[in-house]
Amino acid sequence: MIQGNYYTDNEDLQNHFKHFIDWKEIIDLYEDGFRDAQEYKSTGNERLAMAPSSHEEALTFYEQILDAYGDLCGNEMSQLAAPMDRQGLKFENGKVTHPPEIEKFFEKFNDAGLRPLAFQKRYGGIGVPNVVKALGHEMSYRADGAISISVASVNLAAILEAYADKEMRDHWIPKLINDRYSVTMGLSEADFGSDLPSIRTRAEKIDGKWRLTGTKRFQTMACGLNKYPAALLALARTGGVDSGARGLSFFLVEGKDIEVTGIEKKLGIKASPTCEVAFENAEGHLIGEEGHGLSRYVIGMLNGARLSVASQGTGLATAAWFEAKKYARERIQFGKPIDQIPAVAKMLRRMERESKAMRCLMIEAASAVDHYHWRSLRAINANEKQPKDESMRKWEKLASTITPMAKYYISEMCNSIAYDAIQVFGGAGFIEEYDVARLYRDARITNIYDGTTQIQVNAAIGGVVSGMAETGGLRSHLQGMLDLVAREAAPESKIQTELFAELESLVTIYKGLEGEKKDFSSFEVVETATRTLNSLALAKTSLKLSGEARKERFKLAEEYAVESLGTALSSKLKMTR
Repeated sequence: MIQGNYYTDNEDLQNHFKHFIDWKEIIDLYEDGFRDAQEYKSTGNERLAMAPSSHEEALTFYEQILDAYGDLCGNEMSQLAAPMDRQGLKFENGKVTHPPEIEKFFEKFNDAGLRPLAFQKRYGGIGVPNVVKALGHEMSYRADGAISISVASVNLAAILEAYADKEMRDHWIPKLINDRYSVTMGLSEADFGSDLPSIRTRAEKIDGKWRLTGTKRFQTMACGLNKYPAALLALARTGGVDSGARGLSFFLVEGKDIEVTGIEKKLGIKASPTCEVAFENAEGHLIGEEGHGLSRYVIGMLNGARLSVASQGTGLATAAWFEAKKYARERIQFGKPIDQIPAVAKMLRRMERESKAMRCLMIEAASAVDHYHWRSLRAINANEKQPKDESMRKWEKLASTITPMAKYYISEMCNSIAYDAIQVFGGAGFIEEYDVARLYRDARITNIYDGTTQIQVNAAIGGVVSGMAETGGLRSHLQGMLDLVAREAAPESKIQTELFAELESLVTIYKGLEGEKKDFSSFEVVETATRTLNSLALAKTSLKLSGEARKERFKLAEEYAVESLGTALSSKLKMTR
């Protein structure tokens, strides 16, 4: 893998941080009047010592975190990726053993204070909004997906901040961070992957304590990391056999109370253990209220997982593009570098614009979640049963639509870019000596776990269709971007206007379809909506630059829009035949 600081070597990522993100809104939402800094002044709580007290301090702090992430991931984690993939993991007598190199890096990553990226400072976390978390995770996933998961899985437990009671939050979140826990989503079972309402693991209250019995499959890091412990956020049935989703509750279960019965032999991410586990009267700590496990808490956790996979796909695609670009500059054929051969140059150009579009989409999703989540958390903390913040409702709908769009599109496209990277390398790309072979294998899981592409399209289609109504939030969001681009870049914005019109047309056609034909057309509508959002985001961000940089980015946006328009027209033909 290319070695270096993955923050400072990526101009596009830096442009997002320095120019493209609307930091005032994000900082105002996350820092909430710089509440933590004020609390530190009055209480001296050392967890809040690094809390910023101004917009300038917040931006400086966020960039310091990203620079540290880029340095450790790009200079050290990336160099472990290939040897750890080859070495893999050991399973013997119910115990999983990580290579000592991973344990050592885990400890270094922890000691640098970078593990708890998703938690607020008051619980011992780093204390950054989701857009910073997304960029940080992108860099770690660019270095290696398996090791990223192994060292930072604790961040799944950030769901406790929103849904656990105060006593549980104050006890368990600092414990998970300080005692170096790994955390897994205890959802899937052998016969029930996406069909979570049908799971069979049971939870019963015995002598005042919840006890869980059953099995779970595909439990990443359920074994912990060598001497360090694990915890599962487990979904279990507290209602009757036929109670469906309403009979499910959510629990925290310590790894010491479960048995790891095996680990999977996988195509990719081989240095990350995927465990099968068994519960036998294991003690569970109820999260939130009984009966809301799936409908409220797991759905909230899966939204965070979707963002994480969006970062993973963006990081993996970036790695594939950077590796292919470097190889194409150095590989001489017919007396010149192959990046000067038009057919190869065309592939590299597509990899570039798709990688940049993916980063735009990742940031759009993370920003939408920031806009919704921190408003919602504020309302929960204020004990508002039915908060009246209309902007919160708007952002809730946008976040619940854009996050599955981002998970679907980025995971599919990172597979495509990894595929093209191997093609740029030619026969060398098919050999495990080069990193692109591993990237190709690692990419394949992204459009499967945490909800397949098909599940994501199903999750997004309702929000796309309702959101494109006359007063819909998605329409308003896209129209605002289009108006800005048209005002600042007319007449060059004509292609984006055409693409937006085609999206409107596809939604109208879709609403007129019935039965199976309608169901089969969901993908085309979600794909066009996603590509329209990406196209407008690329064009909008170009306006933040000047001179040749602005021209070049807008040209990239135009190329992307042309390709997207072709996709939309093809979809229309499919839907109307």
